[in-house]
Amino acid sequence: MNLNKEYYQAKVKAPKFVNEFLSLTTGFSLGLIKASPSSGFSPFFHTLSRKLGYIYKGMVIAFLILNSSCENWLDINEDPNNPSEADEELTLAAGISSVAYVYGGKYQVLGALWSQHWTQSLGASQYTGLDSYDINSSTFNGQFNELYAGALANLEYIKELAYMNRQWNYYLIATVMQCYTYQLLVDLYDQIPFSEALKGDEGIVAPHFENGQDIYDSLIARIDYALGMDLEAESNEEVGSEDLIFDGNINRWIEFANTLKLKIYLRQVYARPQVAEDRIRQLYADAEIKFLGTDASMTQFADASGRRNPLYETEMEIFGGNPNLVLSNTFLSYMNDNGDIERLDALFNYPEQGGAHKGLDQGNYNDPDEPTGTNSTYYSKPAFYPLDPVYLMSSTESCFLQSEAIIRFNVKSYATAKELYQDGIDKAFDRLGFSGGDAYYEPGDPYAFPAEGSPVEEFIKTIIIQKWVSLANIQSLETFFEHNRTHYPRESQVPADNDNYVPGEFTLSVNNVTSGRFPKRLIFPETEYSGNPNTPAKKDVSEKIWWDKKNGE
Repeated sequence: MNLNKEYYQAKVKAPKFVNEFLSLTTGFSLGLIKASPSSGFSPFFHTLSRKLGYIYKGMVIAFLILNSSCENWLDINEDPNNPSEADEELTLAAGISSVAYVYGGKYQVLGALWSQHWTQSLGASQYTGLDSYDINSSTFNGQFNELYAGALANLEYIKELAYMNRQWNYYLIATVMQCYTYQLLVDLYDQIPFSEALKGDEGIVAPHFENGQDIYDSLIARIDYALGMDLEAESNEEVGSEDLIFDGNINRWIEFANTLKLKIYLRQVYARPQVAEDRIRQLYADAEIKFLGTDASMTQFADASGRRNPLYETEMEIFGGNPNLVLSNTFLSYMNDNGDIERLDALFNYPEQGGAHKGLDQGNYNDPDEPTGTNSTYYSKPAFYPLDPVYLMSSTESCFLQSEAIIRFNVKSYATAKELYQDGIDKAFDRLGFSGGDAYYEPGDPYAFPAEGSPVEEFIKTIIIQKWVSLANIQSLETFFEHNRTHYPRESQVPADNDNYVPGEFTLSVNNVTSGRFPKRLIFPETEYSGNPNTPAKKDVSEKIWWDKKNGE
């Protein structure tokens, strides 16, 4: 992207930042900067990343450099007052990578524990807090800070430069990635810094938190604005490998934008039913509308230290063979009950000690009935591989979103909704390397689509539970959000070892610290409390997000 260098230099003032970097290496104290990470100003490293696109997580920088076809992406001999085009490319790639590493890392663990795909094993304790809902304002500090001061700030920088230079393809990519990230944060925290965020260089170091509903409306406006630009203008420069999701295919980004809008509308279906319906009908009124038909995923991983899938890197390499995460009996009971063994075998390894698949009741990591010395090797563990993609939005999810929208609002035929539902299952099977989804969804099969004319709620239950199954191990956090929105799978009134337990229903963590309440959200980060006086009062982990308003349940 050929950028306006005078604008770039005016914004960056490279010598000042270089001097600050040198002072940092000789004793500069990060603690002296009392500002919110969401301002884009603190900590200092992320400020420099915002301006230059140089400083970023060491693992991600190494990954990008080693895999880049651009040999000059990080030329230390370059004049810092005249940054090259490659610097902006690195900034875009860094912004995308930041989202992928957070979403595919600890957020995947959070989602898998709280959507009961996985649970904490005996013999280890890394995630006992998460699995018992015992979290505090420090639990996800790092992820919140990385998304604001790393991902959102880098993407904002690209947006500004793209707008100045009328490079609308770059502008669309940065906008969609930002809106995806903001929605993710809203769904976790309910209120977040938004319109005043990323403005530390303008003196806003304590941004106000805004309501999720207002942010949702602004996200739609931002996406529509970006889609309204001339994406076919001859002046638009070609986007290349710095686009780590679609490798510069702008049509895929348009589809991603449309699908993200659909998800935002469906998330509000119980909180603002008329708004959701009107906006979805408006989407489908465009006969040419296209939704995501391929995966929005980051795939550029290599089997080398610091370059592997982030979950594999942490659980298998750093922690040594995954001693913590094992199959939850909630998921195991459902898969066994429906004979979905082929997918179960692909998603989970058999116990290292031998025998059939074995799970653990959710949160029962101190099970007194297990012999002393029992650990994760006695249970089925999720299958992690170093080259696994990180899926921001899978084509499977897209199919289920479309199927739900059609069933709710009759914007297309029943046959189309059914086909999309079945396609979602087929794509989930395909991702695991085999066919055979049709053996589960034909009439009379366990995953059969309800007959035409069935109550809408039957369709919703079928779609959402299948989404919970199909997104296991890749988008578990999304299934947690969808459980909170639709209340599927249902929450059991009895423990998993009760004769009346229904396979697949969520059970309270055996060691829950919430007096029998399920988790619904994260707690505002401690870094915001320490640096931002406008941070709202602390919320309980069981307090609902603004769109969680399904009636009667």
